[in-house]
Amino acid sequence: MLSLHSYAQKTSINIHGSVRDEQNKPLDFVTVKLKEADRVTYTDQEGKFNFNLNPGDLKTLTLTIAMVGKAGKDTSIVLANFPRELNIVLKNLTLKLEEVQISEERKILSSNSSILFGRQAIEQIQAFSLADILNNLPGKTITPPNLQNPLNITLRGQASGLHNLNNAMGVAIILDDIQQSNNANMQNLNVGKYGMLGSGISSKNYGGFDVSFSGIDIREIPADNIESIEVISGIAPAKYGDLTDGAVIINRKAGRTNFQLTSRINASTTNFSLSKGFQLPGKSGALNLSLNYLLSEQDPSDPLKSYKRVSTGLMWSTRLSKMIKNTLSIDYNTRLDNVKKDPDLGQEYMTYAKTRNLSISNRTSIQINGAIVKSLDFSAGYSSAFQESYDQEYLNRGPRPMADKDTIGLYEGYFIPGNYVAVDHVKGNPKNLNGNISLNNEFTTGNLIHRVSLGANVYYSANNGEGIIIDPRTPRWANQSYQNERPYDYESLPSVFNYSLYLQDGFKFDFLKRQMNVNAGLRYDIQNNIGTLQPRLNLNYELAKNFGINAAFGLSTKSPGLSIRYPAPVYFDLPVHTSFTGFDIESLFLVYTDKIVPDNSKVKPARSSQLEFGLTYKDSFINSSLISYYKQNKDGFSNRNNYRTYTTDEYTYVYNQGQRPGYFPNGKQKDWIANYYSSANDLSSNNFGIEWIISTKKIAAIQTSFNLSNSFGYSSSKLNSEYILKPDQQYTTDSYKGWFGVYKGKETDDYTVTSKLSTTTHIPKLGFVVNLRADIFWQKYERILNDTYLPIAWLDKNMVRHEIPVFDPNNTDYNHLALSSKANAAVKQPFVYANLSMSVAKEIGKYIRMSLSANNVLNIRNRYYNPNTNKVVNYTYPVSIGAELSIKF
Repeated sequence: MLSLHSYAQKTSINIHGSVRDEQNKPLDFVTVKLKEADRVTYTDQEGKFNFNLNPGDLKTLTLTIAMVGKAGKDTSIVLANFPRELNIVLKNLTLKLEEVQISEERKILSSNSSILFGRQAIEQIQAFSLADILNNLPGKTITPPNLQNPLNITLRGQASGLHNLNNAMGVAIILDDIQQSNNANMQNLNVGKYGMLGSGISSKNYGGFDVSFSGIDIREIPADNIESIEVISGIAPAKYGDLTDGAVIINRKAGRTNFQLTSRINASTTNFSLSKGFQLPGKSGALNLSLNYLLSEQDPSDPLKSYKRVSTGLMWSTRLSKMIKNTLSIDYNTRLDNVKKDPDLGQEYMTYAKTRNLSISNRTSIQINGAIVKSLDFSAGYSSAFQESYDQEYLNRGPRPMADKDTIGLYEGYFIPGNYVAVDHVKGNPKNLNGNISLNNEFTTGNLIHRVSLGANVYYSANNGEGIIIDPRTPRWANQSYQNERPYDYESLPSVFNYSLYLQDGFKFDFLKRQMNVNAGLRYDIQNNIGTLQPRLNLNYELAKNFGINAAFGLSTKSPGLSIRYPAPVYFDLPVHTSFTGFDIESLFLVYTDKIVPDNSKVKPARSSQLEFGLTYKDSFINSSLISYYKQNKDGFSNRNNYRTYTTDEYTYVYNQGQRPGYFPNGKQKDWIANYYSSANDLSSNNFGIEWIISTKKIAAIQTSFNLSNSFGYSSSKLNSEYILKPDQQYTTDSYKGWFGVYKGKETDDYTVTSKLSTTTHIPKLGFVVNLRADIFWQKYERILNDTYLPIAWLDKNMVRHEIPVFDPNNTDYNHLALSSKANAAVKQPFVYANLSMSVAKEIGKYIRMSLSANNVLNIRNRYYNPNTNKVVNYTYPVSIGAELSIKF
């Protein structure tokens, strides 16, 4: 890198100007970007900016100007006219502008596959959280606000179960250049006992509320202070890591803004937000403050289940000098999923999951304009959260034997009463640190201008919580599957430290008299002490005046989180002998305990490789983008079911009235079968798809624009390892040879075909917008391959394996191990259906905006009675109406 200055041209050009508002007042902290050179700067207090640029062969440049609350502007400049000063005016972002971008749009930004939601598009959605915005992506479904359970975003994947969790885990959420991490989340019970899918604490009637093995819960990200969202479904630039399935890049409001008070309601969900950007005196910069409160109840007539969220934020932007801009952000957020006691049930059911999170981040941009380094960007973010998950139920049954020693061998346990309040309880204190640095340069080789970034990322995760809290005298699940849980302290666990280096180069050149744009990068990550090299490439080429072609390829990896790397030990408590007389002193519980400490230090990062090809067309009226992709996911995080057999002596109980009993081995023995789960990299999938978006400009005669997106997605997924299952207990006796069946990893085929059709009628003079959106569901299909239900081998009592070359249903050694074939039937959508949503927005004067929205506005209820399951499936929700009022002052 130090030798790159030798390529720099001797001549340079200064591009400078000023940015003002409609009252001719200078605007501070305006982002000014030279698109072709990938250079960014910010206006000062006088609204001025400047670039020193080596233009090489470039004859024109595109200047992009953006500021919160203002309509962005792209200006094409001819370099032959310089030096001269540019004077740019930014208008307020209102519905009275002639052109406003109400819908999301496909744009080549960080990636060929980028979809951008601007501020106007976000406001039109009436979003309670980030989830409502992302439902407008191709292939997603617009639904009424659903805030009672965690919500994740998945991209380009149709498979369910663990595959779906891995996809959500592999989508990076990047907030103001800081990647939000879920790696330290350990709000789950013993994975070895329950597995990844079953270890979360959940309410008996309302499900679970934690996302230990998934992505960020996007319910917790409010939408009111978001300025723009870029969604990358394909290949992300090399600067972004710890992801396998795309990225969501969020930029929040910064700089001087009016007071804005927003309130919205939809059914039993209410939301209020207040924000203001203050211009501080002198050169102190601008301070943004925001407050957001949300309350959602499952059923307002019987408010047992509720979700509450409070989010506060402070963002201080300042210029430390003419060359340095700094932004400090402090956020404090709380959420509570609460299930109250139901006095009608009388079993003391109660569940809650609460979080308090403090995050601090800082971004610094330094314009150096030297021969070796043009700019330096540095960002760092730290978060510390308190998480608590709790569930209780009153149990009323007979006395239970209990074992709670952290030991191996035979010993005497004890008995506990059968009537008590049983509790599941986990406390976590996840901490995450994310640091990024990037050195940016610009140099020429011949006629090529290279925009080079050399950077590094560090990721630190730890959890210092109390962990799994167990009172052995009030267990939630006593001796289930010969297991009892012990307390597990998170404070003593090691932390996770991952780091990476990357090099990114963007350049353009003429090929066959047309322009080729290249964005190439190479990334090297160390995750769980395993290094991976990840090339990334985005190409786009101008075939003709209005036609373009693009292609992309990239590899990426996702680190395993703390819950996967450091699960709690597994304890097998085999009840060798149980005699209970009603008096503890006369009773006997002999138990044999074995302890297994899982070693997941060798779990590899999940991997993804993706190939993408696309076509674009754009003229003065139509903008069309067609993208096809192939994505292969490997080494996904999964569970393996492990069985162990034990043989113990049987004992004869000797009764002694009012005294401790005697006991002795009677010469007989008993066999035991126990199982536990361990973590593995056994998941893989092949994902194919086509996404086609076509949009029009506004037709003046009817003041309406149209947007159509079509999505086809197919996933072929499988569990790469074999898995073992035990048949019913009647088959694990000496009368049968096959005690366990060995099966091929399950394989599934899934595909969906959907469309979104939207119309936007915009009348600028009235400040009025009507938006109609129709989700059309053409087909959804899921199939599990039949042969995964027949054993390929069997294990005898001593765990000795016997192969089955061809399954013979008449072979009594193993025919009882064939699984039911009913689960193999394909699940297919029975008919085509659609869902129509509508929103209306009106600006009153300069400062008031009102809007109404309705989901399933025609209240068409699509239902299907399945005769095989004797159940009715509802495909659409009842009509749901929402309203929003926004006041600026």
